[in-house]
Amino acid sequence: MLETVIAAADEPSRGWGGPIALLIVVIVYVTGATIHAHFMPDEDPSPTERGARGVSVKQQVRAVSDTDDTTPDTDWWGRIVNIGGRRVRVYDQPAADGEVDVALDDDEADEEETIEDVIAGMLDRGHQYAEIVRHVMEEFEVSEATAKRRIRDVRAERIAAAS
Repeated sequence: MLETVIAAADEPSRGWGGPIALLIVVIVYVTGATIHAHFMPDEDPSPTERGARGVSVKQQVRAVSDTDDTTPDTDWWGRIVNIGGRRVRVYDQPAADGEVDVALDDDEADEEETIEDVIAGMLDRGHQYAEIVRHVMEEFEVSEATAKRRIRDVRAERIAAAS
């Protein structure tokens, strides 16, 4: 029995030093925060001087989305149109004429248009480069690089034919 009492006395015991130190830190922090809040002004900080008139902060974000409006978005950068379910910016798109090119010969009607024919027709009608690339990729199921290369080839042929 005496051995258990001696063994119990050898074990380190936890004292109140740690909890007391934590309590002191909390008291110092709360006191410092209270003093700081007492000497700071109650107003929100402002980028303008106190008493400046005619100065206001403009709201940068609208609460209502502009994607469901019906008025066209137009300015000198072009206008936004919906093409295939996507909003696309269009620049200087000429008005399409009412004429329709119809093949009168049955042989021409049976032929499928080549990529070069489609690109040449779209260039003649004034379509934008990105629109031509997208159309050729979807219509002929080719990669973007192939579509761009074919457009360059058609443009080079036109330049060579013009000179």
